Amino acid sequence: MATTGSNALDMTIGVIFVGFLATGCLFGVTTAQTVWYFRHYPNDRRVLRLLVVTIWLLDAVHLGLYLVTMFIYLVYKKGAYFGQEPLPWTSNAQLLCNAFAIALIQSFYASRIWTLSRRKLLLVVMSLFIAATWVCSVVLFLKSILTDTVADYVSLVPFDIALSAMSASTDVLLCSALVILLASARTGTVGANRLINKLMLYTVHTGLLTSVNATLSLIFVITLPRSSIFVMFYYIGARLYSVSLLGTLNARARLRMQAQNMGQFSLPDIQITEPGSPKRSLSESLSRPHQVDLSVQCDTPSTFGSISTDATRVFCDGHRCYVLPPDVEFGIWQAHLDFDDNRIGTRTAPVEIADPMPPCRTDVRSVSA
Repeated sequence: MATTGSNALDMTIGVIFVGFLATGCLFGVTTAQTVWYFRHYPNDRRVLRLLVVTIWLLDAVHLGLYLVTMFIYLVYKKGAYFGQEPLPWTSNAQLLCNAFAIALIQSFYASRIWTLSRRKLLLVVMSLFIAATWVCSVVLFLKSILTDTVADYVSLVPFDIALSAMSASTDVLLCSALVILLASARTGTVGANRLINKLMLYTVHTGLLTSVNATLSLIFVITLPRSSIFVMFYYIGARLYSVSLLGTLNARARLRMQAQNMGQFSLPDIQITEPGSPKRSLSESLSRPHQVDLSVQCDTPSTFGSISTDATRVFCDGHRCYVLPPDVEFGIWQAHLDFDDNRIGTRTAPVEIADPMPPCRTDVRSVSA
């Protein structure tokens, strides 16, 4: 990055500008994912909501610093003297924003792996890799502040190599650990294995983005240390981390729905209270009021099946739960169900239907005739 010729500017200011455009596009994706997250997961844990807000703010600050840097080089025409002056403070500050964002996201993935494995050795190894990546970023930030001119940044290539290598290694470690844990969680049932395969494939896809980007940054910092191509990949990589994190959080509802379609379910916690009544015939059940208080709380959707209690049975078809009066046979009552998607109830037995799609906590009070 020492020369100021036209070709040198193409490989420095030019590629940095391309990185700015790509970063701006990815910030738009991150913003859309953030809005989607808060619309569909408003009751998520506070720590997750705080993490999403923090990551979005760091992305916004980074893009603002990136914009000011490009304004200095392109509008103030400082790019004509590129290599003879120090980097703007906004460019150095971008390193710090990326360091904090990447460390937070990698720590989130490490906490997920720890929750699944509970292996202290693995936690220690992941913590060391994440800490080493963060330290490399901070050291590079401090070194860049103390560098007098852009031309002297060639002396910082070893630190760039160390940062790119640690970023790629940490990504591969986290992705591999999660895939191995998912593979070891196979239960032998077809539905569970299919779901785990989907989770493994999703993990590989999200981890592949950041791993490949960090690897490309490492390759270009070794082969073309005087260009800014590796800087472009480093800035883009930070946004890919954000996209990967928010994509993981937003995909939970879809993965639950796929688990339902594959036949994987856990029965919802259903509490039913009903006034005692003598056994009646089917005709009497359809003509006399039947008071039912139903409370449904569940984490994952249930598939086709019935749940029985001492007082009242509940039939779940994978999308809704129906109160089955205790004196009506399951096969007869099922034949009279109305599955009109535009209604939430039954026509011949007007019992209110509680939708158990997760996350749900529904209290239903209904009267059937």
